[in-house]
Amino acid sequence: MKPVLLTTTIAALIAVAACNRAPESASTESTSGAGNTSVPDSATGNMVTPPAGQLTAAQAYEVRHERYEEMGDSMKAINRELKGSAPDVPRIQREAATLAQLAEQMTGWFPAGSGPDVHVKSEAKAEIWSDPQGFAEAHRGYMEQAQSFKRVADGGDVEQIRAGAQALGKACGQCHDKYRAKEQ
Repeated sequence: MKPVLLTTTIAALIAVAACNRAPESASTESTSGAGNTSVPDSATGNMVTPPAGQLTAAQAYEVRHERYEEMGDSMKAINRELKGSAPDVPRIQREAATLAQLAEQMTGWFPAGSGPDVHVKSEAKAEIWSDPQGFAEAHRGYMEQAQSFKRVADGGDVEQIRAGAQALGKACGQCHDKYRAKEQ
């Protein structure tokens, strides 16, 4: 019951924040989507994008959590399409592009102080910070697979997309096995 309540509360807060947003400005806010690493501005509540490398640990945790949720949603959408009798290839292509774009951003989501030692609910294992070379290698493997899957999806052949989705899932699993804790 608690995870449902927490998820509902977060969704409600996001909806309220979205309703209270000031008009977007190209210099201080980014658009929604995969490239968005915006965080709430503590003074206004509006979503702003800090300069690269200047996310606080708390902001990094929030961005990481949101982006992994987005990645999970993309994977679910792809798998749902591939289970159907007539997969929506343009939808798969959009989700594949999201995954490839987010894969490129991942390394910036793990600054010191943003792990389970600070955020009890974090699913990131301490090994991310204690084994940075191993994590970087796992990330590289996932990023390469996400980019490969995007190319396959862009080709439009459903059978090749199915095979690519399986390979992408394995790349996800390799990182999850070592660097992601079980959901609390």
